Amino acid sequence: MKKKIIIITILFSIITVYALSNSFSLDTSQLSFAGDSKKNNIKNNFNKDYSLNYSVSNDSTAEKEEIKKISKKTTYLLFGDFNNTNETSEHFYNRKMEFYSSRYSPKIPDKKDDIEDKYHDERMYSNVADFAIPQIFNQVTEYGIIYNSFGDINVEFKDDIAVSIVDLPNVRAKFQSKTDPLKYDYRYYDLKMYYAYYKQDGEWRLWYIYGEDSDDVADYTNNVSALESKQMAVAPSYNSILKNVYNFDKINKLDKSIIDGIYKENKGNIVHINGIYNNYVVTLANGFFIDDGLIVTTWSFLQKSLVDAQYITIINDEKTYNIKGIVTINPDADIAIIKVDKNNDSKVKLGDSSLLKIEDPAIIVSSKYGTGLVTQTGIITASNDYIQTSIPLSNSDEGSPLFNEKGEVVGINTSKSINASVSIAMNSKALTEAYDKFKNIDYDKIETISFEELKEKYFYVKMDDENIKNNIPDKKWKEFSKIGDISNTIKLELLKASYKDGAVSLRYKNNIPQYISSMQLASSFKENLVKDGYKETLNNKTKAIYKSDKYQVVIMDEFGYLIIVMVEL
Repeated sequence: MKKKIIIITILFSIITVYALSNSFSLDTSQLSFAGDSKKNNIKNNFNKDYSLNYSVSNDSTAEKEEIKKISKKTTYLLFGDFNNTNETSEHFYNRKMEFYSSRYSPKIPDKKDDIEDKYHDERMYSNVADFAIPQIFNQVTEYGIIYNSFGDINVEFKDDIAVSIVDLPNVRAKFQSKTDPLKYDYRYYDLKMYYAYYKQDGEWRLWYIYGEDSDDVADYTNNVSALESKQMAVAPSYNSILKNVYNFDKINKLDKSIIDGIYKENKGNIVHINGIYNNYVVTLANGFFIDDGLIVTTWSFLQKSLVDAQYITIINDEKTYNIKGIVTINPDADIAIIKVDKNNDSKVKLGDSSLLKIEDPAIIVSSKYGTGLVTQTGIITASNDYIQTSIPLSNSDEGSPLFNEKGEVVGINTSKSINASVSIAMNSKALTEAYDKFKNIDYDKIETISFEELKEKYFYVKMDDENIKNNIPDKKWKEFSKIGDISNTIKLELLKASYKDGAVSLRYKNNIPQYISSMQLASSFKENLVKDGYKETLNNKTKAIYKSDKYQVVIMDEFGYLIIVMVEL
């Protein structure tokens, strides 16, 4: 029976660690290497006349918050508590019964053939719930899935249905060993759960549920990538279980000539952008001409490139573009504008995303590797500040344009949902603001800052130029270095070390993050902590937390750095 799993892209928090004391209770959600002031300071490097101010609103309505709370309860009933390894049989039984009782089960009169079935929808939802709810519970129990934290929870509404998408990072599941059928092997992965709720007597009840496996999505995106070099390649639609919730008739009935026309009109407007370090590609994304000589991509990509790359290149199947520099950025809307050679007055046509409706056709044209373009199709599954579609994307697709059926760009794809059966784009308002800002400015007068200068002015500098700073007193280091035998288990280059008010902060450089993650390089340190009696309270791809009676240890992987914070409790 197939499991559904997903790799989640987790957003970095942007507040630094400070004011730690002996009585301090560490709020790990606030830990991050990147300071919020950095984001604000970098904007000040650009011409103030180029400032872009659009930002997404907080659409966290009371009803959405209610669904998020219900989703967490559903997750608990399905999987149990965090790190649920010692559950009693009585607790398991009670949880199972409560989970079953949470499903949609209205009181429906018996159907009579001689009258119109007024309860068609209720009957359908009830039948689906009766089948899906017990089945998924049995699957989760069979694989012994253990989770330790929540990631993002996204909620959208379709008519009378609420759809909640819950990220569960780094869950553990057991599978029968291939070499010894009497034993189990364990696998760690990120899981994405989809919950659909329907109202019964004024209360939201669970009627549909499934989980998603990144392997399935990865197989699809790999097959899509293989089509890239073929001219006018239109990838087959992803066979998403979302088809049980949404109607795909509009995109299925859209004439192929319309899709081909969107490709033909825009093949010269879409580019592939690479971040290069020592002749290796370390970051990659898409972009597109919002005006002649001006390319828009994501700030997320540019930020990663400022950290990991020495320079960037911009190409498509027609040419390599000479980069003049960065024009401006809007981190709040996740866009950046880059000036390049003029493009024969070629640019995309912008549309209005506010006119989009759920189940409208969605078309994405992108370059996975810079060898061509491939077209993917799907539907709009949500539209507000962010637009959600049923089109799975890979890492290199961020920055690509989202088209409506008229061939107008209504959004720019982000990295918020990668290798999943849904993707997320920023709406057209951010793009329209950028276009309006520069449409009346002469191309030759548009000022820029070079990538290298921006890298130097920001906090991203060459690691070889960084001075090691160590202000930990010897006495304190002798005490803290015993934790996990850190001096012998972490073999990375120590860049900075500090001590303040009972907390040691260490920053190491991982020179090969594209091959081995910093968290993997800290595996021996983590194993020693467990051996020494530390309790693991969190362990995902970017952060792990261990706690003893005396210390709390936080391990983080950010921007190619390994960050370790050890706090006296």
